[in-house]
Amino acid sequence: MSPEAKKHIQQFHKEIRSSRILDNLTLDEIERMGNHVRFDDFVEGADILSEGNTYQGLWLILDGTCKVIKRSGEQENVLATLEPGTVFGEMSFFECVPHSASVRAETNVKTLCLTREEFEALRTSCGTVNEKIAINLVKLISDRLRRMDGWTCELIETDGSTQQHQEWHDFRARLYSDIFD
Repeated sequence: MSPEAKKHIQQFHKEIRSSRILDNLTLDEIERMGNHVRFDDFVEGADILSEGNTYQGLWLILDGTCKVIKRSGEQENVLATLEPGTVFGEMSFFECVPHSASVRAETNVKTLCLTREEFEALRTSCGTVNEKIAINLVKLISDRLRRMDGWTCELIETDGSTQQHQEWHDFRARLYSDIFD
């Protein structure tokens, strides 16, 4: 592992250990992963990911905060604020598709980034790390989908008409019917 990677891993030990994406990795596995990641700095206001662009990477916020922004015409809607320990980029990591939103540095930000190419290289050099990260990604995405489903159901039930209830039911049926096709 490079001296720079070792320094960052030591400096941001708490954020790395608390990240769901690195759950169950041993210290040795984290150090091995250090050979396959890069550490980036972004200034306040910089776009780390841009909606509509395609880049396959996972970012872990080590320091600072970011906003997730979705454009609607000329308007920018803030969907979430991301803090240290949070991972983003997971939706386009396995499938090369355009980003559905932008992630912008709200403050100066430091990140750890694992590209898709380095993830594949990690499989060769340390398959257990690769496997644990993949399992953690599935859990993370599953949890986010479950929460989104719950929030949407709440919204429809409290503010929805009978037509909206049926539209949501039809949408969910289509969403889940593709799982085994």
